Amino acid sequence: MGSKSGSAPSAPDPSFINQQQTQSNAQTAVTQGLMNRVNQVTPYGTLTYDKTGAVNMPGYEVPLYTATTKLSPEQQNLYNTQTRVTQGAYDLADKYTGRIGDATATPFNYDGLAAAPQYNEDYRKQQLAAIEARNAPSQQRDQAALQQRLANQGIALGSEAWRGAQDDYNRGVNDFRLGADVQAGNAAAQTYGLEASTRDRAIQERANLRTQPINEVAALLGTGQGVQNPQFQNVPQVQVANVDTSAPYNAQYQGQMAQWQQGQKSNDAMMGGLFGLGGAGIGAAGSYFGLAAL
Repeated sequence: MGSKSGSAPSAPDPSFINQQQTQSNAQTAVTQGLMNRVNQVTPYGTLTYDKTGAVNMPGYEVPLYTATTKLSPEQQNLYNTQTRVTQGAYDLADKYTGRIGDATATPFNYDGLAAAPQYNEDYRKQQLAAIEARNAPSQQRDQAALQQRLANQGIALGSEAWRGAQDDYNRGVNDFRLGADVQAGNAAAQTYGLEASTRDRAIQERANLRTQPINEVAALLGTGQGVQNPQFQNVPQVQVANVDTSAPYNAQYQGQMAQWQQGQKSNDAMMGGLFGLGGAGIGAAGSYFGLAAL
């Protein structure tokens, strides 16, 4: 970028500067990456970075690294055991999947089970009638005893005292019938509950036979877990600033341009002086020849 012929210095080549900047940025990134690859050691294992290759770029090389996690001997033994157990469980699960197919080959149905029970009103009435029949003789004896007692007391039939005694007796009979109705309803509800419970148990047993193979396989597939993986810390990242490679070239160009401009000014001043001297000499010569002519 010099100026041998007096011409202005050439401006920096942008493509050349871009190439230099790219190489500088890449080298900065490589340096930053190297500083951030910190090997780690924990009670459960280690994490190490190893250079395993490189990519050649124009003017620079980009290294390639592999991060390797290694368990401690104790954790490695746990991992090996857990792997064997898990693999064995998975092998059994794979073997038992045929049972699932056998158990679910036909749609779930209630064939062979008792029909769903219904509350039996007729049974309630039967129970009520039976309770009343069992207590009818006792009620008849109580009625006869009441009549005899009233007669012995001289209470006339149809009198107010007689009607009061009969009302008391009838209320007792009515209370008995209400209690008997409740008892009959409870008996009917209990029968319904027993029938429903029996049917529900049968359905549950049938469902268990259908789902048991599925549950066994699911349990086998869930076997495992428990190996403690190493927990590595996040390493603080080092940030390396890129170098501005264009600044030195621009500074050099500006310096050369300033030097060239200063040289131009000096040349112009020298040429002006020479032209001044030349004009003065021509004037003096004219004066001399003029005097000679006189």
